[in-house]
Amino acid sequence: MRHAFVVLCVVCGALGAAPVPKERSDAEKVVGTWRMTLDSSGGTSTDVELDFHQGGKMVIRQRLGNGRVSLYEGSYRVVGNELPYEVNQGGAVKKETLTIKKLTTHELIVVDPDGLKEEFARIKKKPDPNPGDK
Repeated sequence: MRHAFVVLCVVCGALGAAPVPKERSDAEKVVGTWRMTLDSSGGTSTDVELDFHQGGKMVIRQRLGNGRVSLYEGSYRVVGNELPYEVNQGGAVKKETLTIKKLTTHELIVVDPDGLKEEFARIKKKPDPNPGDK
């Protein structure tokens, strides 16, 4: 009986000492690749991706109707529920602060300063099929 009590105490002590998972900050949650699922006019056939990199670098990738891809590089921050960013677009710099309305592991909803809402879903990047051929 005494042996069972000692085992029970050890088990309870180990369970009580288990670390509590730390909640990820919004700055950590936003890092990754996001595909636009709903644009500001309600369209769902958009072909826009946002890449948020650790350290504040971002890339906007937009596939155009003619098959070409436009890339815009810039920087971003997450401050509370705001996402200020700036990107270079053809020689001009666009600066804007988006308001984060929802940010989960799989969903990002933002509103721009004009009140236009855009929705994004996280996507997993496909690995490079020939990483050694570069």
